[in-house]
Formats: sequence, C-alpha cells, structure tokens
Amino acid sequence: MRYGLLDAPALSRAAAPAHVLRLLGAGGAFSRRYGTTCAELRLPNGERWLIDCGRQAPDQIAAAGLRWHDITGQIITHVHGDHVFGLEDFAFTRYFTDTDDVPSVRSGGPRIKLVCHGAVRAEVWQTMAPSLRYVPDPAAPASGTLATYFDPVEAVGHEPARNNPWHHSERFELPGLRVVMRETVHVPGKPSTSVELALDDAGTIAWWSGDSTVDAALLTALEPRTTVFFHDCTFREYPGQVHGAFGALEQLPAAVRHKMVLMHHEDDLEQHRSRAEALGFRVALPGDCFDLARGLLLTGPSA
Repeated sequence: MRYGLLDAPALSRAAAPAHVLRLLGAGGAFSRRYGTTCAELRLPNGERWLIDCGRQAPDQIAAAGLRWHDITGQIITHVHGDHVFGLEDFAFTRYFTDTDDVPSVRSGGPRIKLVCHGAVRAEVWQTMAPSLRYVPDPAAPASGTLATYFDPVEAVGHEPARNNPWHHSERFELPGLRVVMRETVHVPGKPSTSVELALDDAGTIAWWSGDSTVDAALLTALEPRTTVFFHDCTFREYPGQVHGAFGALEQLPAAVRHKMVLMHHEDDLEQHRSRAEALGFRVALPGDCFDLARGLLLTGPSA
C-alpha cells in the first residue's frame, strides 16, 4: 500500500516544501543492506541538519553528494554507536579542514550547532572525549572540550523529571528550528529521546522516535497535530524489548499507523513488508525524501 505519494504533476503545482527530510540510512544497528539510520533535515532557511550520526554516516554523507561543511547542525537522540560514532569524523573534518566557502573551525569558521537533551549531551562528551579532548596545542594538548568542535545549544524550557533524574523533556529554539527532545523508554536507565519538530506556529509537528519502545498513549495523543511519525521498528520479539516491536506497532489506531514510517528495521525487511503495508504503514528505505508539512513521500526508492 502506498500512502501519501506525491507524483511529479502534483509537485509542480505545489509550493516548495519548507521542511524536507531525507533518509541517508534506514536500517537498524546491525544493518548491512539499509545502513544505520541517519537523516538529513532541510529547514525553511536553507540550513541542513542531521538527525543522528552513526558509524556509517561519513560514507552516507558522501554517497548523498554532501560534505560535512554543508551541514549546519546536528541533532542527537541518544548515545549508541549507530547514532553517534560518525561524530568524530564530523568534528575533526570541520575543525581541521578548510573549503572554498567554509573555513575550518581552527581558522575561525563556524562550529557545528548541537541540539540534544542535557543528559544525552553529557554522554556524547563521555563517548567522544578520549579522541576529541586532544588538540594541537603543545601547552595544553588535552584541553579540548565539546565546545571546541560544536556549538551546544541550550534549552529554553523543560518539563520536570518523571521516572529518571533528568528533565522529562527539553525545548530548543533557533532561527528555523524549534524542537522538543522528550525522554523515551529505550534501554532502562539510559538517556534517550524522541524529536518533536515544530512545522508552524499552530503546534503542528513531525515526530522522530530515535530508539524507543512503543508508547501508544503518547503517539495517540500527538496524532491530531502530527503530520508524520518516523518510528524505529523491529520484527523480532524478545524479552526486554528496547525498540518499537512490530507486534505493538500494529496495535496502534489506524490514524496513527497511516501516518507512520517504519525505520531502523532489520535486513530481512522484505519478509515483513507486505504485512506492514497492508496495515497502512510506510517503510523507509535509504534515499526516501519526505515533505514533512504534508507528511508525503516525495522521491526515493520507496516511490
């Protein structure tokens, strides 16, 4: 079942999309066929951001015809290798390498804007510090910090803690980008968040799970103002589930299923795809490009 496919004639009649998301990879942590999940987000002001930056991201960026210097900022949902291990490549390339149009950070060029929940940010630095703390300064060779390479964006609001010692959610506002990073249930006790991306001033959002078990109550509550949900999905059932189990996703209301794109899936996707599409789900593939305001697939292998 194809849902929300915008054909070329319709595109020619429609206004240019303001928020566009392109899947550079769409597979799970151990995917070899679909690549680890990473997305390019194009904003109304022309900036390009990434949502997550896993170990395959450097090759995904190059395959998409992009350079690290084309990316303004980075959104991180949580710290696992398939979501952050590309950050070292990103940071070092931008710090040391000059291009014709963007000078290196070391030469005074812009640092990478970084949006993530404060509890996640602490783990980002804990993970990256063994390499990024070393800078070419003989007087202080281990003086590097996260801010040496990135421009960490501070939250402008938050919701109080619930089940963990950190804020339940944090809100960030930049020109062209307004997001809420809300804690999710992934690995118990680990900071992990979803992304609620504001699309207008009326409260309309696009939603990205990061990695999360299925929170049916939240998804149902968000559905009336959400154009599209991108949810991690596994077709494998096991005790202590830490992802969006398809058995739970298929129990969601039809209104939610019909707005949902399944990502972060395993390489045996084709064994399950017809079942998922029969229920109204869309299945993400690398290269798929979405108009977020309409929740529509524009181009890509799925088209």
